[in-house]
Amino acid sequence: MRLVARLLSATAILAGLAPAVAGAATCNGLITIDYVGGPAFALPGDTVRVRLTLGTGSIQDGTLLTLDRLRFDLDCNSDSTLGIPCVDDGAIVEYEGDTTITTTCRITWSSGHAVGTSPNEIVFTPSSPLEIPADTPVDPGFCNLEFDIKVLGMSTDGTPDQIEETTGYLATADDASCDNGLTSSGQQAASIPLCPTCPIAECVDSTCNQDTGACTSTPKPDSTPCTDTDGNACTTAGCDGHGVCNQNHQVETCTPDTNECTDDPPCNPHTGMCDHPPKPSSTPCTDTDGSSCTTAGCDGQGVCNQAHLMCSTTTTITTTTTTVTTSTTVTTTTSSTSTTETTSTTVTPTTMPEMPPTTTTTSTTVTTVTTTTTVTTVTSTTTSTTTTTAPGGCRVTGGGRIDTTSPPVDYATHGGQVGAPVGFITAFSPATPCIQGSWEHVRHDKGGTLHAKSFDSLVCGCLPCAGRPDPPAGSLCNPGDRICGPEPPRAPANKICFTGLGKYTMTSGRRDLDVAFRVDVEDRSEPGGTNGTPPPDHYRMRIWILDSAVDSPSNLDLRQAISCGASLDEDINAPVPPDVDDGGIATRGNLQIHPEINNKPCP
Repeated sequence: MRLVARLLSATAILAGLAPAVAGAATCNGLITIDYVGGPAFALPGDTVRVRLTLGTGSIQDGTLLTLDRLRFDLDCNSDSTLGIPCVDDGAIVEYEGDTTITTTCRITWSSGHAVGTSPNEIVFTPSSPLEIPADTPVDPGFCNLEFDIKVLGMSTDGTPDQIEETTGYLATADDASCDNGLTSSGQQAASIPLCPTCPIAECVDSTCNQDTGACTSTPKPDSTPCTDTDGNACTTAGCDGHGVCNQNHQVETCTPDTNECTDDPPCNPHTGMCDHPPKPSSTPCTDTDGSSCTTAGCDGQGVCNQAHLMCSTTTTITTTTTTVTTSTTVTTTTSSTSTTETTSTTVTPTTMPEMPPTTTTTSTTVTTVTTTTTVTTVTSTTTSTTTTTAPGGCRVTGGGRIDTTSPPVDYATHGGQVGAPVGFITAFSPATPCIQGSWEHVRHDKGGTLHAKSFDSLVCGCLPCAGRPDPPAGSLCNPGDRICGPEPPRAPANKICFTGLGKYTMTSGRRDLDVAFRVDVEDRSEPGGTNGTPPPDHYRMRIWILDSAVDSPSNLDLRQAISCGASLDEDINAPVPPDVDDGGIATRGNLQIHPEINNKPCP
């Protein structure tokens, strides 16, 4: 402990002046203050050990100084005279009580001063008067008294870098007297050096070196949160590890949702969400039904409709009636020959050209032959039929923010897409390749981040709204109902559940932890946040930290118990409670449930 001491006075009430003369009397008591425990430069909260060493100077016309009381002032305002008593500098030093007193004086000391800052002056009283012979120097001194004090705050006077303290005797109170009839008024001051107030910065830790009293600046760890000032919801400010707050420390990158009927714009800077708006109606999409009589196209709500355009198939009946009448008359005479030929053809309806009647006359001998031929009715019928397949499973895209968290953090954000390009309904199959996607859950501030790595189950359902009728049976969930959800877009479900395995990263820098997770999503009215029409979307994430191999028997039992096949309802019979349970109303963002794609077979 560095000592700053000032010898105010070590004087006595004298009968005469030095040099000594015959008949003169003096009574010189001596005291020193030393700080024998604590840091060289103190900070609020530090405990300092004080030692008061007692001695005497010359005592003319006497041999002993008798000490009845010793005074110590905890803190003094240096803008006023430093003495006994001094002007209090405020509640900045606390006495730690008589239980901290030790002494080499072969008596005991007490003050009756409680642990605290008031009164500012401590009066130590020996168990019996202490007699100190004349000419006992304070190095090493006759004996000493030690006790503890605690620094509570910074000095407020003209010397803010130190706290002044004083000790001594009051002659007016007969604290110390000599056997020559005189009283001593010895006093001394000292000060406790303080650490300076170091500058504060968001991305820099500036601390005082208590050995040197200098401020040392150290950049805060990379990714330490700092104030976000750019107004862009797609960026997250964070310290860069070099003392700078980078507004683009984390940038939301939108992953394409692999749906050819939705667009994939960059992150929306106003909401921070990755939106996937539907492409215009009749945008071409992949034709997978194998029918030459249908043309696939987007329906304007994000779904590729295989029967977007259908060819027209009719039944055609063709009736052909042909009537041919031939009359031939032959008359033979001696003078002439006459031949008459009449042809008539009728087609109703016709697919053949119409022939005009003709007549030929020749003078000859007449012979008559009449022939009639009728050909009627040929009918053919062609019929074609188109079959439509109803939608089945579902997938989820989007994300948002929730404010209900356990263990509590400021808030949590989430997002991604699950169920594409492959998303088959699966009750439970550990790490199945039949469910694909990506999902992230971030707990702010410094609460940890989960990244989904594989999926065990995926189940969809259609839920009603409170006070509204149950959903009708059919391939679409609540068709035409934009309150209960999921419309838009039209989909077979407004509830999706998926479970799996992930990596959970604690922001304190520890290694990634293996975890099992379960997500429950309800896609209700649009838009999904609390600013839209009630009811808002619902989101819940539960995380179980695994303390052994992910495929151990106990962990497989846990993963099956929390699977969506075990229960689509959020009330599940997990063998242990989750380590993280964040969920409730999605206050910001939008969660969208779509029909399944399954453009690829399950691997």
